[in-house]
Amino acid sequence: MRVLQLHNEQAGQGGATEVLNHERELLTSVGHDVEQFILPAAEDMGLSALRAGGKAVWNVETARDVRSRIDSFKPDVVHVHTPFPLMSPTVFRAAHSAGVPALTTLHSYRYSCVVGTCVRDGHICEDCVGKRLKLPGVVHGCYHDSRPASAALTLGLVAHRAAGTFHRAVTRYLTLTEFARQLLIRDGYPADRIVVKPNSVTDPGFRAEPASEERRVVFVARLIELKGVRTLLDAWSQVPTGMKLVIAGDGELRPLVEERAASDPSIEYLGWIGQAEVTDLMGSAEVVVVPSQWYEGAPLVISRSLGCGTPVLVSDLENLSNEAVADGVGWSFRTGDAGDLARRLSELVADPSLARALRDRARRSFESRYAPEVDIVRLENVYADALALARR
Repeated sequence: MRVLQLHNEQAGQGGATEVLNHERELLTSVGHDVEQFILPAAEDMGLSALRAGGKAVWNVETARDVRSRIDSFKPDVVHVHTPFPLMSPTVFRAAHSAGVPALTTLHSYRYSCVVGTCVRDGHICEDCVGKRLKLPGVVHGCYHDSRPASAALTLGLVAHRAAGTFHRAVTRYLTLTEFARQLLIRDGYPADRIVVKPNSVTDPGFRAEPASEERRVVFVARLIELKGVRTLLDAWSQVPTGMKLVIAGDGELRPLVEERAASDPSIEYLGWIGQAEVTDLMGSAEVVVVPSQWYEGAPLVISRSLGCGTPVLVSDLENLSNEAVADGVGWSFRTGDAGDLARRLSELVADPSLARALRDRARRSFESRYAPEVDIVRLENVYADALALARR
């Protein structure tokens, strides 16, 4: 099978780019041909605001380039990872006009929310979900705190809905969780075209016991409010001694983390570390904490942690708790509630057997849901389904 991957990079290489390249490796490892067409992040293009806004609505040049790639590469399917903001949904029309089925992975909520997070002013917001015109996003300037930029993205969504792009030119929408699928349905997208396909990660290797004599709770993420690191730090101040909190990452809340680590010897801050170090760190932990305060869709840190055999403690938001603890591989706490998180952590400190008892189960969950060999079969099945639908 020949697969053309399309992607518009975002500022700062994120999970979507990692998944894009991981799926390319999976596909080529079993004999498929893969070609990529990647557009730089909007911030790196050097475009005027007016021109960038126009491309976000209907990028004729990129559609022409994609059609040229299709004509030369002759793919069986086109897999669009992130067309926003500048690539624009015109790439779906380019594939449709060439008679090639197009699929898209929803790494964020950008089809329903102009900023892609369903967050405004630090709180979860669904004001635009279910509305064809994402007017609240424009009024509040949700995208880059800019009303013109938000208006351009909103106009793009409205224009392509009106033109039938999302209902006719997209063969399959791939969401990472059932929660994301239901949100997309509530926003008016065709339910029969939305398939749940979780991402996978390279097998990090199972550790039957934590690879450290020191009892550790681990947090790995960007140090921003939405990732919940402040809630975690506030909770940790209420947890009895007996374990160490190890934090890896960087971001705007780094000074807060450094301040708490300097005053509390049970907190260790590592800064930004490489992926191999992250894997070793998770494998050394009794539990990995994911205290996110937004609809984060299947963070890769969860699948990596389960692959190591390390159970997880996550916010009770449906998209996190239903997915992460569905197989009994961890625990949840009330989102943003430092007291409830402290209670859960205190239970783990008091009884080391709680986390130890879940390590085998965590690994089995990884093997059945997030392992590469499982994911490649899912991906091939989705492509085959899209080809069959296109032929019909």
